[in-house]
Order: sequence, then C-alpha cells, then structure tokens
Amino acid sequence: MYFRINDNDACTAPALIVAIYTTMPITLGPITRRQFLSGSVAAGTALALQGVSCSEPKPQAAAAPPALGIALFSDIHINADPTTIVNKCNMFDHFKQSASEMLALPKRPAVLLINGDCAHTSGEIAEYHRVLELVTPLRVMGIPVHMGLGNHDSRANFWSALPKDDRRVNSLDDRQVLVLEFPQADWIMLDSLQKTSTTPGELGATQIAWLTRELDERKDRRVIVMVHHQPSETLKPGEPVMPDGLTDTQALLDTLIPRRQVKALLYGHTHTWRVKNRQGLHCVNLPAVAYPFIATEPTGWVAAHVTDNAMSLKLYCTDHAHPKHLDQQELKWRA
Repeated sequence: MYFRINDNDACTAPALIVAIYTTMPITLGPITRRQFLSGSVAAGTALALQGVSCSEPKPQAAAAPPALGIALFSDIHINADPTTIVNKCNMFDHFKQSASEMLALPKRPAVLLINGDCAHTSGEIAEYHRVLELVTPLRVMGIPVHMGLGNHDSRANFWSALPKDDRRVNSLDDRQVLVLEFPQADWIMLDSLQKTSTTPGELGATQIAWLTRELDERKDRRVIVMVHHQPSETLKPGEPVMPDGLTDTQALLDTLIPRRQVKALLYGHTHTWRVKNRQGLHCVNLPAVAYPFIATEPTGWVAAHVTDNAMSLKLYCTDHAHPKHLDQQELKWRA
C-alpha cells in the first residue's frame, strides 16, 4: 500500500512517497487544520504544546531539499498522569520541549519516528491516549508520526488506543513492522517487543526471515534499520548474550552486515547516546526523551539529515547546558 504525504489543506507537508506495511495502526498521518477544529480527529483534546500555533506557516521555497530531514525520538515513556517524575525528569514536559524545538527549526523534519517505549511502564490504554494528545499538534502542523514498540508497550492496548482509520495490514500477524521509502533511503522499523514489562527483546525467526526478504528486494537501494532493543555487545564464542538487549542479536547482525545496502542500525532502550561502527555498519544508540538511567547521560532527541552518501545526526538535549547538547555525528555510507 502506498501513502502520499501531501495535503493541501494541512499547514505544510513535503510531497513524499512512502510504502507502508504494518499489522495494526502505528502510522499517524497529518491532520488538516479543518479536521482538528471540527473535532473529527481529536474531539475534546487541547493542544499539548504550549505556545504552538495551528495557523498555516509562511510559504517556503518550492526547491527540493538537498537532504531528507527526520526527527528521531526514542523511549518517551509517557505516563497517564502528566505530572509524573522519574529521575528528576517530567516525561510529559520533556516530550513537549522536544516537539516544540523540532517545530521551531528553520526547516522542519518531514517525519517523526518514535522508537518504542511510548508508554511509561506497562502499555496502559490511558498512556497511549496521552501519547496521542502529545502528537496531535505535530500532525496538525503537517508532520506524520510513525511509532514502534518497546518492552514497556502493549500491542493489544496500543492497537486499541490508536484511531481505526489509521490501520494498515501486513502478513506478520503478531508483529508491527514499517517500511518507509524515501528517495534518499528506505527505513525499516522492526518490532523487538517480546513481553511487556520484561527487559530483553527478540525479533524472532519469522521477522528476521521477513527482513531478509525485504533487504534482498532492495539490493539497489540504501536501507536504514531501526529497532527498539540494542544489539548485544558480548558476541564472542561461548559467551552468553547480554540479558537486557536483543536475544537474537547474532541473527540480526548476520542479516545486516553482509548486505552492504544496509547503511545504519538505530536503536534505543539503554537511554544513552552512542555512535559506533561494526564492520562498516553504523550503529546508533538514540538517547531517551524521557529520562536517563545514569544522571550524566543526556536526554533529548536527534535530528537526522539523509543524503545519497551519508547521514548527519544532531543531538538536541533537553538540558541545553549538557556537554553533549548540539553534538553532531557525520556517518559516511559504506560502499
């Protein structure tokens, strides 16, 4: 199924062709200002971003941008109670700040990807209602939102909470996967949720087989893969995998590393900001929007700009005094 992100009645949205494959609703397209004000999409929901206007922005130049802009949020951990604080951080406020900063950029990202742990602890329906409240202003501003699942999410509740008219169907009945096709690269979002509120994650043989087929059909494309759980660091023969990451890390890497059309693997889960390289494959650990596990780690979001040859990443910390605020990484694609 193909979905064109282009709505003349929305505030603004780049005309992009994306192919979408999912099992149930994880894709939230732009909302027109008329729809929002009429209450057909968000009846009774106030704008969550204070100070953000729904008025249409000034027209921008029609020239095609040299790079694709994507906003990357991970581990947002939204609680049903917006006053909830964890490790001295209010997750609701952190999301609002990150979203406001994203909208304030001179050139807004074309799309927002949320890489799992959308809910705070156990994926309650009320938590997803809060998530919808937070992303609605972004959709009104013409930014589509795509969400993956983490170990604190519940598939059943997530599917129940999201609007029925945003559903897509796919052959993986018990998993959520998403393929976005852009001119610069294809993005594949995987589903590593093994069991709600249980730390490790797993893709499973069926999903890895699906991924292998998708990649082999894209030999002439650049591909970026995103998953919630981090790959294990203990991959020496005879050593067990780390208990808090992907239990089938080796199967994933055996699929990605030999296929050189795969340029990068992005993940979250650890609430840290790290960039490394495995045999030419860029591995990016996205920070949490919500809160850090270790006080010295940054929270915030990442702006990605993708070209035919590379991807640049820029970290926006919620604490602008953090030494990593505005940290930039330039990732050149392997041949």
